[in-house]
Amino acid sequence: MQTSGFRIILSLTRFPVSLAVAFTAFTAMVISPVHLTLASLIPVAGIFMLASGASAFNQYQEWPFDEKMERTRKRPVPSRRISTAEALRISMIFIVGGMLILLYYAPPVCFILGFANLIWYNGVYTYLKRKTAFAVVPGALTGAIPIFMGWTAGGGSLLAPEALFLAFFLFLWQMPHFWLLTLKYGHEYRNAGFPVLTDFFNVSQIKTIIMCWMIASSGASFMLVYFKILHYPFLGYAVVGLNIVLLLIMAYQLFMAAVMRYRLIFIAANLFMLIVMLALISDRFIKP
Repeated sequence: MQTSGFRIILSLTRFPVSLAVAFTAFTAMVISPVHLTLASLIPVAGIFMLASGASAFNQYQEWPFDEKMERTRKRPVPSRRISTAEALRISMIFIVGGMLILLYYAPPVCFILGFANLIWYNGVYTYLKRKTAFAVVPGALTGAIPIFMGWTAGGGSLLAPEALFLAFFLFLWQMPHFWLLTLKYGHEYRNAGFPVLTDFFNVSQIKTIIMCWMIASSGASFMLVYFKILHYPFLGYAVVGLNIVLLLIMAYQLFMAAVMRYRLIFIAANLFMLIVMLALISDRFIKP
């Protein structure tokens, strides 16, 4: 029973996504001007809890829609493994806990950014998803803001060029994921009452849009060296090489493969971002 409850919480809080949010914030903190200590990691825990709470609250908000889609109907609330009241209670515990950590252990600007991101995700973006197929564009800001949170928690300036660039890079990188979900699950979203991109573009056009966004995000990552965020040459070459491999995989799967393997595309894109973040962290300690 305890194991089952733990799994429900992991699913409700979308643990892998929340962990990825915290990891991007941690990366920004590492490359910020801060002198890292164990205490400086406390705000990252707050960001993780806040992201977990926002995800849980989103599932509480959207469970009637999740119930109508094969992709999401097995989530804790629509599958009736947990009640809406319990989901709301869990989400509030994580949200309040995360905000308290940021309030006491992070600079005020980091706390404000966390609160603003919560409102943007659970208020603005969640509302816009039911109104427009293009809600993903403002919605992608929720993935970029944790960069600023980690950077400011590390003592960096909010408008520092490095933070602005990394947030922009992450914003661009998120978009192809949204478009791919539209290609794979568009019919489910439509049946659940969500407007989808296929209402405006055909499949071929959407594939072209995805490729354009991938080229843009890959091009942005080339600038890591130009902006002197990556100092160690080998790491810069590795990022460029990974870009080329990723673009080739994407181009083949989108335009040449008989059956598009969505899982391969998602794995390649996520692995690329993980390696970029690890390169940034490594660069902090081995740069010449």
